Amino acid sequence: MEKLRIVIGGFIGLYATGGVTWDYIQYPLGLRMLGHDVYYIEDTMQYSKCQSQGRSWNDSFDSIKYLKDIMECFGLKDRWAYRDVASGNCYGLRIEKVLEICSTADIFLNVSSANHILKQEYLQIPKRVIIDSDPMFTQVQYWDDDDPYNAYLKIRKLYNLYNYRFCFGENIGKPGCRIPLFDLTWLPTRQPICLNYWKLSRIPPSAPFTTVMNWCTRKEMTYQHEQWGQKDVEFKKILNLPELYKQVGFKLAVGCSADTNQVYSKQRLEEKGWQIIDPHTEVKNIRDYQNFIQNSLGEFSVAKETYVKSNSGWFSCRSACYLAAGRPVITQETQWSDYIPAGLGAFAFTDTESAIRAIDEVRSNLKKHSYSARELAKEYFDSTKVLQQLLENLN
Repeated sequence: MEKLRIVIGGFIGLYATGGVTWDYIQYPLGLRMLGHDVYYIEDTMQYSKCQSQGRSWNDSFDSIKYLKDIMECFGLKDRWAYRDVASGNCYGLRIEKVLEICSTADIFLNVSSANHILKQEYLQIPKRVIIDSDPMFTQVQYWDDDDPYNAYLKIRKLYNLYNYRFCFGENIGKPGCRIPLFDLTWLPTRQPICLNYWKLSRIPPSAPFTTVMNWCTRKEMTYQHEQWGQKDVEFKKILNLPELYKQVGFKLAVGCSADTNQVYSKQRLEEKGWQIIDPHTEVKNIRDYQNFIQNSLGEFSVAKETYVKSNSGWFSCRSACYLAAGRPVITQETQWSDYIPAGLGAFAFTDTESAIRAIDEVRSNLKKHSYSARELAKEYFDSTKVLQQLLENLN
């Protein structure tokens, strides 16, 4: 296999949390395991989202330290850079080294469009790849119903900067999928999971179903005079579930970070029987996140309304980690079951009744579904398979 020099962009430092870290770190880890020359360069042009007490809003120290510690933890000590918009400095690798790496790189892999502005050093890399982990949001976030022609041109111009476009919405471009293509080609892909970091372990007695979620991270989008919302909208469909199914607990790590008309009420959820914890304290790092998953019976989660309504075929990065840990996943149907088998280890629900049937099945055959969950991770999310297939598509 040809050894490639690959530059990866992500959000590890900007959003310094356990779940986000696992979403992005498995790209450099997985590509390194395939034998490639990998560098992680975080250049989001955004101010840090995490400051410890006493630090000013434009102080990136905590983000930089977090990224440094993560890279050292995973054996990537000399293979990272954080280009800080606040100070203009480059941390980790010197800027001269970053520019040299980019000038000799074969591939630029921009995960979630983290490196939002493609500077000249990234544009000169021959194969430029965007990984759309947020289908429909990615395509229509710049849409303007009052000026559709110019919105179309803007979106085309932005994504034409890439030679290759991949999407977690596996249904994209298929009949029934409502994600607009804007005359661009998008190929399906999945979250790569480095299976050696996720072990099948015994499920603790009386473990609850869990998930980590944001209630809402942005205002509703408008596309073609329709509103496209987030998990706050879909959660209404299963709000009463703990009252209807009391044989097992439901624990949610809920973040709430947007101005939305769908007001988040921790008290209301707890009154309905949901156990609510703060993700910023309970799953704040990579070990906490793994422990949270391993102390679960399985995952129970809704999807963002936009993923559901668009028939995107999206499947969560987080859910893939649950599967890798041998934890069955019960998650809302987005048409993902057209691509990943449902019924053994993973279940798609559309309403409370189908959710309860899935919970009953998992609880009655837990050992079987735990084993099947791990097998699904091996078959559909193994980083070796996912990333090798992605590279093979870069013809």
